[in-house]
Amino acid sequence: MSKTERAETSKECFNLRDLKFQKEKIETAYHEIFPKVDPYLIHDVLLRMQENPIYKDKGPMYTVEVFTKQGTDSEICKDHIWTTTGKVPGVYDKGTHYVTHMRLTPDILKKLNDFDYVLQVMAEYTGSDASMGPMHDIGDYDKRRKVDDRNKRVS
Repeated sequence: MSKTERAETSKECFNLRDLKFQKEKIETAYHEIFPKVDPYLIHDVLLRMQENPIYKDKGPMYTVEVFTKQGTDSEICKDHIWTTTGKVPGVYDKGTHYVTHMRLTPDILKKLNDFDYVLQVMAEYTGSDASMGPMHDIGDYDKRRKVDDRNKRVS
């Protein structure tokens, strides 16, 4: 291998390490800013808003699921979600699971994340389709992360 080839290979390795470092930084930022929100959801919302000018200000359509603590007053949660999103949620699982079909932005995610009673927020992109109803259980995004083979090294 020539000196030039070694230099190019070394530069590629550096770039790949830097890319991995930047990915870890953004994931850390997602967790610090939105500790209760599925990190895949945050990334998906940001990408869709960046890629499609229609979503720039108002956000893409998602079926959003908010999980709250046991014993939470469901009227308080419904009111908070209504105030935050402009949509009245469906209530499931004895008042601990709220589902809304709506346009989603990082600002809305932050308001949902920062509500004291909220444990987790997940969502599925629906485009302009109707809501799919509840699809997740609390803890699903943790399970998805554990089985994500992108996090596993190939030996």
